[in-house]
Amino acid sequence: MERDELADDRMAFMAGEVGCVVFELIYNGIEINKDNIVGFLEGKRKAVGNVIHKGVLRDAAEMVRKGK
Repeated sequence: MERDELADDRMAFMAGEVGCVVFELIYNGIEINKDNIVGFLEGKRKAVGNVIHKGVLRDAAEMVRKGK
């Protein structure tokens, strides 16, 4: 089976975004839970200008929200 490098890169980028949000929550003394992670990801999505970055943040928030 051939490896899909683009999908792997996208997944790694989403994992990095979730990790950054968790660090932000810890730094700000906010409880780490699904709602807070999704809220921070969606807030960041609204703040960034790059359309591809917005899509990755949207997909990361959806993955955290649905658990898949």
